[in-house]
Amino acid sequence: MKAKELLKSYAAGLRNFSEVELTSLSLIGARLCHINLEAATLADADLVKVDFFNARLSKVRLARANLNEADLGEADLREANLKGANLRGANLRGATLINTDLSQADLTDATLNGAKLHGTNLTEANLTNANLKSASLIKAKLIRTDLTNADLDRANLAYAVVSSVKLKNTTLYGATMPNGKVFSPPSLGINDDNNLNKQSHLRLTTSDLLQLEACIQEAVAIVYWNITRDEKTNSETIKNIVIEQINRYINFKLSLFNSLEQ
Repeated sequence: MKAKELLKSYAAGLRNFSEVELTSLSLIGARLCHINLEAATLADADLVKVDFFNARLSKVRLARANLNEADLGEADLREANLKGANLRGANLRGATLINTDLSQADLTDATLNGAKLHGTNLTEANLTNANLKSASLIKAKLIRTDLTNADLDRANLAYAVVSSVKLKNTTLYGATMPNGKVFSPPSLGINDDNNLNKQSHLRLTTSDLLQLEACIQEAVAIVYWNITRDEKTNSETIKNIVIEQINRYINFKLSLFNSLEQ
């Protein structure tokens, strides 16, 4: 089916286009809310700023499609193939992405708050600056996923497979972690009248403390995800290795700074 034919049929009131072949076509800026494209093929399609609000897109094939700034709010994308798709700035608020393949997809600046991502494959996906507040990522795969500056406040990551993720400046306050525990980071004195400064004579601003927290998180993540695991590896072993490696690096840097002052 050609783009013009689809748009003409949609304008005439037709909404069911399930299983149609639409590979590589261009529908830039088209308004297709509530459309049914279940099991349709739109691989490599140009769908920039397309309105797919509340669309039925389960099992649709959208590999490598360009969905930059597309509106997929409340859309049903369960079991869809979006591998390598461009979803930069896309709206996926409240969307259903259960068992969807988003591996290698670019979701930079995307909005996914309240989205259902149960069992979703996010391997090597880029979620930099993404909004995942209250999103459900139960049993999702986050392997080598970039979560830099992503907001996962109150997100549910229960039973998720997490490995080698980038967590620079990632917000996880109130999130349910893979082990079922709710994440509540220890306070560095940021919200306690700069209590850390009072106790240790540091001259740090709130901005400095936030940057310190981000740097520590990134350093721990780098060591954590590079520890070789086997059947004897437990959480205490991992903790000790992380502390040992970071202390070793801190002592080395302190020696360097001390020599510069002398």
